[in-house]
Amino acid sequence: MPTLAITDPERLRKQLPAAAWPVVVSWLRKNPIQVRISRPRQTKLGDYRSATRTQPHRVSVNADLNKYAFLVTLVHEFAHYSTFMQTRRWTQPHGTAWKNEYAKLMRPFLSRSVFPADVLNALEHHLQDAPASSCTDHGLMRVLMNYDREPRQLLEELPDRSVFRFNERVFVKGPQLRKRFKCQCLNDRRNYIIDPLAEVHVHGPMVVRKAS
Repeated sequence: MPTLAITDPERLRKQLPAAAWPVVVSWLRKNPIQVRISRPRQTKLGDYRSATRTQPHRVSVNADLNKYAFLVTLVHEFAHYSTFMQTRRWTQPHGTAWKNEYAKLMRPFLSRSVFPADVLNALEHHLQDAPASSCTDHGLMRVLMNYDREPRQLLEELPDRSVFRFNERVFVKGPQLRKRFKCQCLNDRRNYIIDPLAEVHVHGPMVVRKAS
């Protein structure tokens, strides 16, 4: 039986819904891809890197995700690998080929034995036209966040002009522009556009008042 190219197979099993593990482990035994459970990253939930002369194909997923978000991210990154192996070249990263592969790989998991009903409903809408990242599907992300062990402080929940920390910088929350918020960084006085579901850190009820 082939050895799984996983940093810690038992840890990976615990990161997933129990009913999903047989499908994941079977898939991994058939594909030369290394799976790594990564430290939390604010800019991405996971990634895929193609093989080099010295490294195998690699997928990483953030360790702080709940088991449903972890599985969705893992399948998302598997789809990049599978699409690359079929075409043997880089195509549009989230184009038609990737969308079809992502939906196909997700199909075995679309069951109440794997996901709760609300996540299943959100996934069905998500898969109709999957965006470049599950992070940008706010409907799916809000449902997945309901299963976090500890509630996250989201940017969209803060009052206007709140001061918060994000990506090791300090910002003031500004107006919403379509979907994202325009925020001023107090470190360099520049404006940045930040996703409403960004996890932020607030130290007390700090609010910057507008000049009268």
